[in-house]
Amino acid sequence: MKFSPVYLFAVVCIALVAVGAVLLYPSATNDRATPDGGTAVVAPAADTASAPQPAPEPVLPPGVQIRFVDATAAAGIRFDHFDGRTDMEYLMDSTGPGAAWIDYDQDGLLDLFLVQGGPFAPPYPPQTLTSKLYRNLGGGRFEDVTAAAGVGHVGCGQGATVGDYDNDGFPDLFVTCYGKPNVLYHNVPDGRGGRRFEDVTARAGMADHPDWKARSNWSTSATFLDYDNDGKLDLFVCSYVKVDLPHYPECISNRTKRRGPCPPSRFEGTKCVLYRNNGDGTFTDATHAAGVDSPNAKGLGVVALDLDDDGLVDLFVANDGVPNFLFRNLGGGKFEAFGPACGCLVNLVGTPQAYMGIAAGDLDGDGRPDLFVTAFAGETSSFFRNLGRCLFLDVTQGTGLGPPCWNRLKFGTCALDIDRDGSLDLVVANGHIARYIDADGDPTNTFRQLPQLFLNDGRGHFREFSKQAGPAFQKTYVGRALAQADYDNDGRTDLYLADSGGSAVLMHNETTTPNNWVRLELRGTKSNRDAIGAKVTFHVGGRKLVRHREGGGSYLSAHDPRLLVGLGSATAADKVEIRWPSGLVQQVGPLAGGRGYLVTEGQDKVEPRP
Repeated sequence: MKFSPVYLFAVVCIALVAVGAVLLYPSATNDRATPDGGTAVVAPAADTASAPQPAPEPVLPPGVQIRFVDATAAAGIRFDHFDGRTDMEYLMDSTGPGAAWIDYDQDGLLDLFLVQGGPFAPPYPPQTLTSKLYRNLGGGRFEDVTAAAGVGHVGCGQGATVGDYDNDGFPDLFVTCYGKPNVLYHNVPDGRGGRRFEDVTARAGMADHPDWKARSNWSTSATFLDYDNDGKLDLFVCSYVKVDLPHYPECISNRTKRRGPCPPSRFEGTKCVLYRNNGDGTFTDATHAAGVDSPNAKGLGVVALDLDDDGLVDLFVANDGVPNFLFRNLGGGKFEAFGPACGCLVNLVGTPQAYMGIAAGDLDGDGRPDLFVTAFAGETSSFFRNLGRCLFLDVTQGTGLGPPCWNRLKFGTCALDIDRDGSLDLVVANGHIARYIDADGDPTNTFRQLPQLFLNDGRGHFREFSKQAGPAFQKTYVGRALAQADYDNDGRTDLYLADSGGSAVLMHNETTTPNNWVRLELRGTKSNRDAIGAKVTFHVGGRKLVRHREGGGSYLSAHDPRLLVGLGSATAADKVEIRWPSGLVQQVGPLAGGRGYLVTEGQDKVEPRP
C-alpha cells in the first residue's frame, strides 16, 4: 500500500510528539508486566511524586442534575454471578462476567441477558448456575424467562454479543466461554406466538476449532459485522491467552506474599477468529483468508465501525499487555493489519498497556470516531484521537482523562450523551482482579472500586462528575462489563454494570436536563439488517453531530443498537443523513425531538417509535 507524502509526514510528527512526551507521561511500571516467575498481578505502590494529581471538583452545567439510581431490586432482577474463584486465584476467575441488551421479542423494549460463570476446580457451587434472560415488561419491570427462552447456558461464560445474522428481523445471541465451545443461539418462534432460542453452535460450524486441540478455548469479547459487505453479518471473536490448567503456574505477590492471579505475561498469546457468514446458517473460519490472523493476541475488547470514512467497517482490538490490533478493511473481504505508526496500538511513549474495554465515538466533535480504551491500575486509559486515514494520536494527558483514572483498574466503558448537549460523555466500570489488594493498605487502590463518569465540554476535554452522579455511583463494585440502553424509552440512557462475583447492578438514569433528544433505529435492506457500519450525521441548528452504528464495544458487552442523540436546546434535528453500509446515502427529516424513529434503508417514510 502506498502512502502520500502528507501521510508519511503525519507519521513522523506523531513519532516526534511521542518522543517529547516521554518526560511528561507517567510511568506505568507494575508487577503485572514482570515476565519472570513468582510475581503476581498487583498495582504499583502509590508514588505521590510522579502519580497524577486529581483536579478540583467541577460544577455541573446550568439546569443539569445527574442522577443514576440502583433499580435492580425494583426491576425484579435477581442475579448473582459465580466467578469460580478458588484459593488458586486463576486468571480465569477474574475476567467475567458479560451482559447484553437484546430486544429478542421485538416489542420495542430492550431485554437483558446476563452471562454466568462457572467453576474451574473444586469446591463446586451447591446448585447449577445458569446465564439469565430477563424480559422487559415495561414500566421498569423485568421477568426471568430463561427457561422458556432456552438460554440457560451452564459453564464458564465470559461475554455476549447480539446480531441478526440471518436477517429475519429477530436478533440472535452469541455467548463466549472459557474451557468449552462458545454458544450461538438462533432466535426462533416458540410455537405460542412468542420467541425462544435454539442452540445452533454445532450446526453453524462453531462447536470446534483447530486451535482448541492445543489449548482450551478462552474467548472474551465478540462482535457481529459485515466485513465483506454482502448484507450478512459475520462474527469476530477475541481470544485471550493459552492456559494449561493442570500445569497452571503459581504466582506470589512480592509485597503481600499471597497467591494471586498470574499476569498475562506468564501465558502465550493466541489468535482471534473471524467467521464468515455463508448465508445458509453456517459459518466458515476466514481468519487467515481475511488477514486478521495476527499472532500473540491477548484480546479483551473489540469494536467494529468505519474508522477511516471509506464506507467499510474496520476492526480495533484491545490487547492485554501486548500491542493492540487495528485491522483496516480494504474491501473484497480483506483486511490490512496496521503497525505501531498508526498511533493506537500502544500508548504515547510506545508502551503496550493492559488494555481492556473500548468506547468508540466522535469524542472531540470533528466528525471522526475516536477510541477511548481502558487500562490497568497504575496506567492511564488512552484517548486515541482520530486524525483521519487510520492515523491516531494518544492525547490522554491533555483531555482530563489521565489523572482521575490512575489508581483504578478499568474495564467496561461507554460513550453516551448524559446531559444531552450533543457531545459524547464517558462512563467507566472499575474493579481490581486481586482480592488481596486491600491488604496493601492503600485506600486509593482497592478490590471493590467506584465507577466513574466524565462530562465532555464538546471539544474532547473531560471533567469527572462521579460524586455528583447519584447514589449508584457512590457504591463500590468489582466492575467488568458495562452495557448501555434506554430500557424504559424515556430519552435517558441507562446502564447495566456487571459486578464480578457479586449481584446484578441496573443503573436507572434519572438525570434532569433542559436539553432535547432524538433516538434513531436503523433497519438495513440491501445492507445488513442491523446496519452495523452505518454513519449517521445529525444536522442540528448549524451543528453536525456524527454517530456510527458500531458492533461490539465496551468489554464483554452488547449495547442498545439504537442511536440516542442529544440536541441541546434545539427542538428538532433539521436533517439526518445516513450513509448505509451498502453505499446508499439517504436523507430524512426534520425529526422533532423527544421521541424515537425508525428509518428503513431506501424508504422515504420515517416511522415513529416510543
